This record gives sequence, C-alpha cells and structure tokens, in this order.
Amino acid sequence: MDRKIFKNILIYFFSLICILPMLIMIIYSFRSIDGNFSLVQYGKVLFQTEDFFIGFWNSIIYTFVIIGINIPLSLLSAYGFTRFKFKSKNILYWLYIVLMLMPFQATMVAQYITLKALNIIDKPISVIIPNIFSTFGTILMAQYMRGINNEIYDAGKIDGLNEFRLFLRIAAPLCKSIISALTILLFINYWSMVEQPLVFIKDAIDMPLAVSLNASKKFGDIAFACGTLFSILPILLYQFSYEDLVHGIGITSFVKIDEEYNKETKGKGKENILKIIKVFIITMLVCTLLTQKITYIMMPVVEVVGIKSGDMKSNPSDYTSPSLGYYTNIIPSSCIYGVGQNKYIYIVMKEKSRRERIEAVKMTVTVIADNGIEAAIQGGFSPETQIIERTTKSITDGIVVRVLDDRGADYEK
Repeated sequence: MDRKIFKNILIYFFSLICILPMLIMIIYSFRSIDGNFSLVQYGKVLFQTEDFFIGFWNSIIYTFVIIGINIPLSLLSAYGFTRFKFKSKNILYWLYIVLMLMPFQATMVAQYITLKALNIIDKPISVIIPNIFSTFGTILMAQYMRGINNEIYDAGKIDGLNEFRLFLRIAAPLCKSIISALTILLFINYWSMVEQPLVFIKDAIDMPLAVSLNASKKFGDIAFACGTLFSILPILLYQFSYEDLVHGIGITSFVKIDEEYNKETKGKGKENILKIIKVFIITMLVCTLLTQKITYIMMPVVEVVGIKSGDMKSNPSDYTSPSLGYYTNIIPSSCIYGVGQNKYIYIVMKEKSRRERIEAVKMTVTVIADNGIEAAIQGGFSPETQIIERTTKSITDGIVVRVLDDRGADYEK
C-alpha cells in the first residue's frame, strides 16, 4: 500500500513539473500589468499585432506544405523498401537511418552551400526543400509495412492489380493509422522549428511564428497570450488524432483493423474537435483581416527632424548670448526622453524586410549641452538620421509608425 502511494506521489510530482510551465503561461496570459484578471493581452494579440498573424500563417504554410509532400514521398519509398528487392537495398536503408539520426547542426553548412548553389537561399523554399526529403517518415512507415501479410498482396495480384494499384488499394489504406501518427509527429516538429529558418532565411516577413516570438521585441508585453494561442492548434490536432496516433505507433506487426476501432475514431468526440479546429482557423483568419485595418488606424503618426551641427547659443533667440560650443549633433530638446543619466531618443528606421515598414528604434544618448530648446548629444549619427520629435500616441521600442509629411495634428510628448 505504501509503495502504491509513493508511486502515485511520484507520478503526480513529475506530471506537475511537466505541465507547470504551461499552467504559468496560461495564468499569466490573463493578467494585466497591475496583476489583475484581464483580457488585454489577447485583445492586443488578436486585434493590434499584425506580426503575430504573419508568423502564424507562415507556420501554417511551412508545416502543411512540408507534411503534404513528405508523407506521400515517405509512403512511396517505404513501399519500395518493403516490397522490392534490388542491389544495395540494405546499404541504402542504412543510409536512410544515418540521415535520420544525424542532427541538423552536423549538416547545416552542407545544406546551406547546396541551397546557395541552387540560388534559393533566403527564400521560404529553402526551409521547405530539405524537410520534404526527411527520412524519418520512410523509416517509420517501412517498419509498419513490414507487418502487412504478403498474402494480402498475393490476393490483390490474383484480382489483376499491378504494383501501383496494390499500393493505392491495399498498402495506403492499411497505413491510415501510421499516416495519422506521422502527421501529428511531423506537425509538432515543424510547427515549432526555429533553427532552419534562422539559418536559411533573413527576411523577418518569412519567419514562422516560433522564430518571431523568440526574436522580435514586439511581443514583450503579450508573450504569454501569444504562446497560449500558438499552442492551441497542436493540442487540438493531437486530440483529433489521438486514437490514430496510439494505434499507429503502437503496432509493430500487422493487426487487423476492426470495425469497433473505426467507429470509435469517427465518433462524435472527433467531430466536435474537428469543428473546434475549423472555428479556430476561421477566427484567426477573421482576426487577421481585422488586425490589418485596426493596426493601420491605431498606428502612431510621428513627426521627425534631422540632426544639425553648429554653434549652439545659451539663448537661441539671442545671437549675442554666450556660446555653449560648436557641436555636430544638435537636436530639439523635445526629442529627448528620460531623466538624469537615463536619457534616450527614438529614431525611425526601415524594417529589414520586403515590407519596409518604418519602426521607432530606441537609442540611449548622452546629452553634452542643453539650452532648453536645443540639445547637443554624443554619438556618431549619419546626416540622414531622422529623430522623432512628436507623436500622436505614446511609442515603444520597435513599434511601427507612420511619418507625417506636414504639421497640423494634435501631438503628445
């Protein structure tokens, strides 16, 4: 009895450790800055954060394209390994296993050189091509197909089926469970991939959400809500294909698929989960369309000034006033934020992507002299640098802004 209690405590303890990070993420996603219950994070994500949806749909495209091509290729190659005899078959299969076990870091340079030679580096296809030829699916399906009784194929041949029809009418239908299992395993892998996009792609607009959430500073105050929404689709797909996953990876030899199992997998619970998945995808699509409009409407409009050099007077309105010195970086004092030693400015820079959106970038500065109207700052700024002087809304580091061409709006400091 004591041993049973100890086992239960141990199981609950390790289970708690596993789910604790997710629980913390979900709980904090419903908290505001002051610690109270709030849906502010989700409101910002779903209606004000365009970058979240760009990453989300990139992840959808990468994941489904890779899976949609990899699984048919894996199924065909697994059928070839289990059905046909050819020279060096065992050596080739052994190489497949080696490639499956080889970490990405070991082949990263070779893949990069190959993709660069094909002139597809820094393009989304550079992430797709290496992954559609992954050998993991072939190994998994080949192990499953070895359990199919050859008598089934012999019966098909008696009925006049050639090899291609044997594949379509016998092998493929019998592999439905392992296909579903492989789909879930590949989805979890590619939905959260980070290293390959970081290595093969430079443009932020092509990055999947897993990379954007870790690399972008735009998700700082909404990270928990983003993480929660990012986790919903894999969980739903897992619940939808749970029986197939267990049935697929749990079989090492051929087992007759009975009618009871088929009825169970096509039950009401599965239909409800499918409806939830559809609602989730439609909701994300609608929010994507709304966010584009709302983001533009709520985007801060800023007025910028350039940096000048010259002799700065203690009283700018009186040219006979004493000189504070000759400086190369003179800007309006209204451009400077902060107090004491923690002073900073915002400059506008084009985003490093095809969109070329304009971002406000925070820069810490040291003020050398200040007469109340103009200030001299230290630093090596180019003549083209534009500094934000006024804005219609409060801004933060990395926020996307629109630059005003003329004056006339109401501004706040």
